Order: sequence, then structure tokens, then C-alpha cells
Amino acid sequence: MEIFYFGQSSRRLFGVLDGPSQNPRGGLVFCPPFGDEVVATYAALARWSKELAARGFAVLRFHPYGTGESDGTFADFNLQGALRDVSAAVSCLATRTGLERVGLFGARFGGFLAAQAALEMPPEFLILWSPITNPRQYFRDLLRMRLTADLIHLGADRVGLTTQGMTEEFKAGRSVDVLGNEFSPEFYQQMTAGPLWPEQAPSPKVLWLSRLAERGQYSPLAQKWADSGRAVDMQFLPEAPFWEELSRIFPEKFGGASDTWLAAQGMRN
Repeated sequence: MEIFYFGQSSRRLFGVLDGPSQNPRGGLVFCPPFGDEVVATYAALARWSKELAARGFAVLRFHPYGTGESDGTFADFNLQGALRDVSAAVSCLATRTGLERVGLFGARFGGFLAAQAALEMPPEFLILWSPITNPRQYFRDLLRMRLTADLIHLGADRVGLTTQGMTEEFKAGRSVDVLGNEFSPEFYQQMTAGPLWPEQAPSPKVLWLSRLAERGQYSPLAQKWADSGRAVDMQFLPEAPFWEELSRIFPEKFGGASDTWLAAQGMRN
């Protein structure tokens, strides 16, 4: 394992490289989830990264600017910046390993980042675990979680900020504290009026894994991707919501299906 910073001096990103930097059998950049889900999934994704490394893959995990150990504060985080960071991570892994093309992996919000980044620089393959496909709805859900937390910890009679009130703060150019993180007006604007889920598969080879409960939501989107002529493997598995704070479990079914899929692509021992 190698730990380092990469990117521009004014935008240093924290990275962890698992696996060989010379002659790897393949490369994979992990696009992390968002907020508290990063903490909840950290051990699981680190475990899978190390398992892939043991099989000869070079895996780069990184923190987008303004999060984790990367430079900046959370107020600096926004969607467009995170997409630039994915591109920087891909370039970093390619440079360090000599691979011309690498794959992208994304869980939850990281899945949205991976799919969007793939539109600009098609990866060798794309692996998604329960990706967020509607950033506008996801952002609204995060605001509602802030309200729920206030209701629980402060009591209903002391909660004065509503979803509409937070929206007005953003529109007025002011940041809002959401579950301990400072959401900027830029982040609000980009999440609510920014890019949508790609209509066509942005990579020639895609593995899309979702939970059984997500079948109705994701099936039509995956079918559109398959109809675009790309090799899209969509699977719905009886997996627990591994990104929830209290679960802290490894998604064995997602991990196993991903390993099997990689083997079928000729990229695993």
C-alpha cells in the first residue's frame, strides 16, 4: 500500500494505492460515496480494494477536494470539482502504472460521479454499486435528513429551519450546515440543476449491481443502457444497505458478483 498526495499544488488530493504499480493486470479508480456514507463504507471498500490488489489489480482510492484528508474544506466541495478530481485520479493511476486505460468503480454517490466522469473519458470498464441516479432528489433527501436530525436532537418546538428555508439560503448565496457539513450555494446549484444520469452507457463494459428493493427504480435506466448496444450486466441482489451508518458490513453478494464479472472479462486469476 502506498499513501500520497497528487494533483495540482493548489488542489492536492489524498490517495491510497493498493496493489502493484508495475505490470498490473488492470487498474481501477474507486469513486467514494458522500458524507457519512464514506465513513460507513470505508472498511468495506478498503477490504475489497486490498482483495483486488492481491489478485494483481492496481486500485487507487482517493478523497475529493474538500473531503477527508485532501486539501480544502467541505465548503469547497461541489459536483463539478469532484468530477475534475475523478479525472485527476484516473490520470494519476495511469501514469503510475503505465496503463493506457483503467476502470472506474463507484458506490452510491460515487456511482453517479463515475458515470458522469465516464462520459468525458470512457473507462475500460465501469462497476456500479447501488448508484445515485437522481442528484436533485438525493440532495433534497440530505436536507430532509438534516431536519430529521434536528427533530430528534433538538425537539420539534425548536426546529426553525425548513427545507424551503435552506433552499432560500442557498439561493441567497449563503452556505448551510447539513449534518455537520457546510454545503455551498455552488454545490446546491450543481446538484439541483446540473447533469442528469446518462441516457446511454458511458463505457463499453458495465456491471451495475443494485438491491432487490431498487429493481423498480433502476431497471428502466439499465435497460436504456443495454439498448444502446453496450455490454451492460444488471443484477439485483438481496443485499443489505451497506452504506448505512449502523450496518458497517461488507456487501458479500456485491463483492462476489463483481469478482465473478471481472473473471469473465479475463481480468482476474
